[in-house]
Amino acid sequence: MTNKPKMADPTLQAAKRQVANEKPVVTLSTGVRARIRPVSAKLLDEISRSVPEPPVPKQFVEAKQREEYNPLDPAYQIAIKEANHLRGIRTTEALIMFGVELVDDIPPRLDWEPKLRFLERRGSIDLSGYDLVDPLDAEFIFKTMIAVSTPDLMLVSMASGLTEVEVADAMASFQREKARRPDPEGGSPA
Repeated sequence: MTNKPKMADPTLQAAKRQVANEKPVVTLSTGVRARIRPVSAKLLDEISRSVPEPPVPKQFVEAKQREEYNPLDPAYQIAIKEANHLRGIRTTEALIMFGVELVDDIPPRLDWEPKLRFLERRGSIDLSGYDLVDPLDAEFIFKTMIAVSTPDLMLVSMASGLTEVEVADAMASFQREKARRPDPEGGSPA
C-alpha cells in the first residue's frame, strides 16, 4: 500500500473556492438582506462623466475693454451645484443597482407600490418614467426607494473603494430634496 495523497474532486474544490469568495449576507438598515459587491470604477467614472460641466459664462469688463470668464456668476454657481447633485444621484443609483445584490426576492409589489403611489399623488416623488411591471424597473425602484437607506450607502461605497469624501458626497446627493408640500390655496405643489 502506498501513501499517495488523495486527489480532491475538482468540482468540490471549485465549490469550496466559490463559498470562500462569496460575500457575506448583511441585513441593511431597512431589514432587507443583501450581499454588498464592489462596483466597477470604470462604470462610476463613465456615469460621472455623463453629466457635463456647465460652460463658464463671460462678461464684458469695462476697465479692460474685453470679455473675461466669470466663474462667480450666480446662475453659473447654481448650474454647478445642480450638475454636481445630478452626478451624485446617478453615481449613487449605480452603486445601489450594481453594489447591492438582494438575497431574497423583491417582495410582492402590493407590499410597497401602493405607498409609493400615495407619495406620487402627493407630489413627493415621480414614478412616471418607470414601468413597475418590468423586473429591472421594479428592482431599481425597490432598491433605491425601499431597500437601501443612507447609512447603507457607506457599505456599498466602501466596497467600491471610494474615499470618505466621495462617500460623503454620494450620501449628501442621496438625501432627496425636501418633499414638495401642496399649496394651501389648492394650487400646484410648491
